[in-house]
Amino acid sequence: MKSWHRYAITLVGGIAVGLGAAWAITGGGLSGGAIVNGPWTTSLGFGTKATDPVTRAAVARAGLLALPAKETVYWSAKTDAAGAPLDGNCRYSLSGTPLDARWWSVTIYDEAGYLVANPANSWSVNGANVALDAKGEWRVTIAPTRLAEGAWLPGTKGQPFHLTLRMYNPGKAFRANPAKAVLPQIVKEGC
Repeated sequence: MKSWHRYAITLVGGIAVGLGAAWAITGGGLSGGAIVNGPWTTSLGFGTKATDPVTRAAVARAGLLALPAKETVYWSAKTDAAGAPLDGNCRYSLSGTPLDARWWSVTIYDEAGYLVANPANSWSVNGANVALDAKGEWRVTIAPTRLAEGAWLPGTKGQPFHLTLRMYNPGKAFRANPAKAVLPQIVKEGC
């Protein structure tokens, strides 16, 4: 074999290994955030110049047009309150109190980061479309089929999913200590 063939094979092999490693490292999406609050993770560095290159690549790969934390905080959850992966075959209760933000939403995505295909064409709930009960709390059911009245996000049978919580213009108290903020609970009710 000629020496230039060996160099070409080495170059192509190095590029393939490098691209593969970069793809693997950035494949966690936004779940590798530095701040953990129950099943939710985030980083206040999304959308800033101070963000490291790996986080920037993960944000870009997740398809997120990230804004700085004073404008929007993005939380990701791939597990329930008990630490089990979110499963489209199961029924979950997503509940909480109004969040310390001007506006917030929770969106359901499939494992690849796309909106979950469903016949209801429903992918998100927000602070403006969930009703508060007498205690000032809201509740959303996440399940493959609608079981009762109230807010519902359809899961897809046989598919894992994850949730993204977006908090727009979060309050100063929240930004001071996001790891201690009261965030929505994700509780498995059955499968």
